[in-house]
Order: sequence, then C-alpha cells, then structure tokens
Amino acid sequence: MALIRLFLLLSLILSGLTSHASNDAEQPYPEFTANYNATWTGGWFPINVDAQRSLRYQQDGSAILTFEADSAIAGLKETSTFRFLDTVIQPLQYRYLRTGLFKEPDRNQLFDWQNKQIVNGDNQKTFEGHWHNQVQDNLSYNLQASIDLKSGKTQFTYPVFDRKKVKNFKFQLIGFEALKTNVGTLRTVKVEQIEKKKDKKKTYIWFAKDYDYLLVRLKQKQKDGQTYQIDLTAADINGKTLGKPTSK
Repeated sequence: MALIRLFLLLSLILSGLTSHASNDAEQPYPEFTANYNATWTGGWFPINVDAQRSLRYQQDGSAILTFEADSAIAGLKETSTFRFLDTVIQPLQYRYLRTGLFKEPDRNQLFDWQNKQIVNGDNQKTFEGHWHNQVQDNLSYNLQASIDLKSGKTQFTYPVFDRKKVKNFKFQLIGFEALKTNVGTLRTVKVEQIEKKKDKKKTYIWFAKDYDYLLVRLKQKQKDGQTYQIDLTAADINGKTLGKPTSK
C-alpha cells in the first residue's frame, strides 16, 4: 500500500542524507536534528508522514544516526551506529524496528571489521560472501554520500548491505538550482540516483550549499505515475536554525 511504500522510501533514502562541517577534530560532523514531511500523490487522496533524523555522539567516539517516522497506523525507527576512519564511515550496527501495519521483519545487523563479516545480531548467523571493505548500511551510505559531495565529488557508488546482500547504490550530481522551500529560497545542488536501465523510476535530491549540504528536498516518480516528495520543515545544524525543530 502507498503508506508503507512511503515509509520505506523515507527510510532507505532520506535518513542520512545530510552533510555537516565541524571545527572539532574529534567529530568530523556535529550533532544535528532535522524534521521533514513526506507526501505521496497518485492515489485516491494524498498521504502525509512526518519524519525526524538526528545524529548524536557517544563517549567512546562512535556516532548514532537515528531516523523515526510515525503515522496513525504505522511507525518506523532505524538506527545506525558507526565510527569514522578519517572521513569514511564504518558501520558497526544497523537496527530496523517497525510497528503497526509493517510486515517486513525487524533487522539487527552487526559489522565485524576485524573478521570482515556481517552477522545477524539476533541469531548470530553470518551472512557469508557479502563482505566489502567499503560496505555501508541502509542509513550510513546516505551520510557518506553527503560527505563525498561536500568534498567535491560528482559521482559516487556505495556497496550497501541491504537486507541479505550487498547492492551498489549510485549517485550523480547533475546541476545547481535556487530552490523555494518551506524554510525559504536556498541555493542547492541537484543529484540524481542512478537506477538500473530497466527501472523507469526517477529520483532527484536537492542539497543546500550554504547549510553544509543539508538535504532539503527529495522527489521520486514511479513508473506507474505515483510521486513521492520529501521536504525539509525545520533543522538545527552546525549552530544554525531553519524553521522550528521539534523533539520526538
């Protein structure tokens, strides 16, 4: 159904797509909170879902990236615990928890960098043959894309461990645009997610150049004509405030 599809789009693409700058050498990117509204159109009536992302650091230096989305009939929470190796994210644990109408099972994935393996944290079984030295999880790859975009890259591909195997996610910078948003007109860069040739869906993402490449809009059009759009409604980022963020 459309609502479930909208939640999945939020979780897979939105959750980490923010880049930040920091003067603290121990923290490559500062803590942040960002609020979004997602809309699905193409059915009998539009559907809206509110979502929030946040980044927090722990005493051991690792980071926790959290994504939460709620509606009256379903809820979703994802967390990615990771560390930085210079400016490269190394995921340590990915959790996927759902409530309500979601049928997809929860996930608990552990990334063992010493033994180069990915383990199911619930039953301790190893996903054999799916390690990659640049592996990312379903949240961390988005943040890594923002880091690379800020450093000047225009093309990026990430081996993402998605459910039970590694998939390559590809992105391409395609232009620049002054974008009218809920928090004002922003100078943005526009990025396209490159899909397989047989897949007719189109996904475009806009990042704010003057706010550390914060994600401000994502639009996806499916081959059946349905459209999903995600818009920034508020954020606290690197000492700057856009709108009025609220805590979950």
